[in-house]
Amino acid sequence: MIRHYRGRMFWKILIGFWLVFIVISQLLWLGFVISGERHEPPEMRAVRRIAELQIASAASVLSSGGPAALAEMMAGWPSADRQFFTVTPQGAPDNLAAQPVDGPFPDVMVRRVKGADDRWYALRYDVKALRADSRLGSQRKFLNIPEPMVILAGAAGLLFSLLLAWNLTRPMRQLSLGFARVSSGDLSVRLFPNMRRRHDELSEVAKNFDEMVERLSVLVRAREELLHDISHELRSPLARLQLATGLARQMPENVSASLDRIDAEAQRLDKMIGELLTLSRAEHDAMPDEQYFDLTGLIEAVVTDVRYEAQIPGVEIGLDIDRQQDYTVRGNAELIRRGLENVLRNALRFSHAGQRVQVTLWREAQWLSIRISDQGPGVDEEKLSSIFDPFVRVNSPLMGKGYGLGLAIVRKVMLAHHGEVQAVNGEQGGLTLTLRLPHWQLS
Repeated sequence: MIRHYRGRMFWKILIGFWLVFIVISQLLWLGFVISGERHEPPEMRAVRRIAELQIASAASVLSSGGPAALAEMMAGWPSADRQFFTVTPQGAPDNLAAQPVDGPFPDVMVRRVKGADDRWYALRYDVKALRADSRLGSQRKFLNIPEPMVILAGAAGLLFSLLLAWNLTRPMRQLSLGFARVSSGDLSVRLFPNMRRRHDELSEVAKNFDEMVERLSVLVRAREELLHDISHELRSPLARLQLATGLARQMPENVSASLDRIDAEAQRLDKMIGELLTLSRAEHDAMPDEQYFDLTGLIEAVVTDVRYEAQIPGVEIGLDIDRQQDYTVRGNAELIRRGLENVLRNALRFSHAGQRVQVTLWREAQWLSIRISDQGPGVDEEKLSSIFDPFVRVNSPLMGKGYGLGLAIVRKVMLAHHGEVQAVNGEQGGLTLTLRLPHWQLS
């Protein structure tokens, strides 16, 4: 069942980045506040200017026109401005007490002025009351941070974290759904077309996912085709077995011939099943009985066996090895021997009397290369890429003695040993197969 709610990673990213964003924004605000304590904030500068202007205008009128002129001027002020300003008669200046100042921003501004009537007056402006009335200092704070700043940082952080969490978890959910579809058997799913515009690591993961699914699709089709081919190849000998048993029952005098036919068909079935088992075994990377061995001795033993078989058709088997090199190989010697035998017997099958099959072993960089060349008819260029597929056979005078599994086994053996095999037509005719195995150096 597909779950429609967000996973844990979405909430982890959302909440985590949201909290980090809020903390960073608040730390920045506190840093600005701490670094700005030496300077007057803009709102305090405005309050100070209002107070200074009113005190300056009041002092000018008081010194030139006296208390009556000041009272007349203040009568024209709004009541909201008059409530913060007071005028108090004072004694001589040396008898006036100094007014306290709280930090760089005083709560009360006081100025002593001599009026036109030769009396001293104290002009007092209540800055603290003005700030409170204008709500410049009444904002609610959280950890010494104004509430609007907290709300703004929280909203911006939430939006940023939401977009980030969605951008990161959406492709992950697509990958999860893709793997779920593959596990249920749907190999048609592709993710890269929907994620190619990201141009990041996740789009590369989607591309690798599509390549993996494509490879799985090819393997599944190959398995199905292999089963179809096996069924087709088994049907013919089984039909001949049934025919032979039927003839033996109907014509008892031909029982001996029928038994010979049954024996021949049983041998063909046994050979094909053995080759199928070898093919299946070669497909596994982790092979049992892996060991280090000298490839030279193995090739010489295989060539000796094939030379014995080549006496009847009159084909010469040549061997050329550079004895100065080391040919240590790690792997399953029996599987490699089977692969070499298949290639040599395949070359022998396509050769005629008087022709030559040449086997060459040499070392190139980190590879040990084995080249097997014959002088037979070769293979059509359009079929070269398919001769390593199971049950693929080319025209041969000895058609019918094989099932098209020999070269398929060779390729599987090479791949299982981290090697490779290539087939090309020779310039003078014939077919040349090159097998490469990694060279192992014993320390």
